[in-house]
Amino acid sequence: MSPASPSSSSRRGRPARAPVRPRRASLAARGLLAAAERDLQQIILDIHDGPVQDIFGALSQIQVLRHRPELQTGDASVVLGRVAASLERALGEIRNFIGAFRPPEFERRPLGAILEQLVVQHESLTGATVDFSLATPLPDDVPLSLKISLYRILQEALANATRHAGVTSFEVLARADRRHIVVRVRDRGRGFNVAKVLKKEIDVGVAGGHFGLRGMRDRVAIMNGKLSISSGRGGTVVTIRLPLS
Repeated sequence: MSPASPSSSSRRGRPARAPVRPRRASLAARGLLAAAERDLQQIILDIHDGPVQDIFGALSQIQVLRHRPELQTGDASVVLGRVAASLERALGEIRNFIGAFRPPEFERRPLGAILEQLVVQHESLTGATVDFSLATPLPDDVPLSLKISLYRILQEALANATRHAGVTSFEVLARADRRHIVVRVRDRGRGFNVAKVLKKEIDVGVAGGHFGLRGMRDRVAIMNGKLSISSGRGGTVVTIRLPLS
């Protein structure tokens, strides 16, 4: 009897697993992206209906105490004022967070309107100026996962530049061709060393990490797209290119 070949031995034993097709894996990842967005919105609702209401109730009680004549002078008045100020700051920060992550009706609204809403929201929250324009009309039949990805990637690009480089002026240009949506974000900030920052991604969760850039790269990878970042003394340009299908 001749020795068993690898194929015959695999038939006699446990059958070999078929490799996961890249397209199937990509579709699964996009489904997880949409599910994660739904989970995020549930968290936002829970925060609004829970902690926000509790903080508002505590602040109301503090204000009642501050109006009592015997507590309007001395140390008690100072302490109550500090507590009230702390609660107001916490409430404001949570409301800003909720505003930033509130769902913009991804399913119902066209992509152009969703991106424009994000720009207006960023201007309102930060005081920055964002010049948003469409080089070409954007298609109406954009997949949900693409809408979510572009929205969150652009949101992070604007937030990163504002938070880390103090940028107060942006140009955002969106366009479409037959196969792709392209969004370019340009700022005139102080720039940064792209390679150095990306290398620090291994320190995410530790001081010095840059989770924002990593999150952008991960979302682009899930969508089989391309992300390019160029930065220098004249500012930074972030280009996001995602396939329509």
